[in-house]
Amino acid sequence: MGNPCGTTKAKVYENTEVNGIPIYFGSGVNPVNSPAQFFVAWGKGVLSGGLIHTFNSESSEQGFLWFIDEDEAETKYAQLQRILAG
Repeated sequence: MGNPCGTTKAKVYENTEVNGIPIYFGSGVNPVNSPAQFFVAWGKGVLSGGLIHTFNSESSEQGFLWFIDEDEAETKYAQLQRILAG
């Protein structure tokens, strides 16, 4: 059984929960002609069965953003923790 279209297997390096909202930092293969391989995701249900969507989407409740640069992704991960902590 393969990955559903538009998803990839997520390898989570770090995860935290702030005010009941899970936040993830990890990597995956973004197969849509993009060198992006690091992601930051937040919200319940953003990782479904270990899979994450391969496109960027963000709202206040949940989202997933892809990055080429690992340091940029880590910075966004830390920034989200501060924002959600209020």
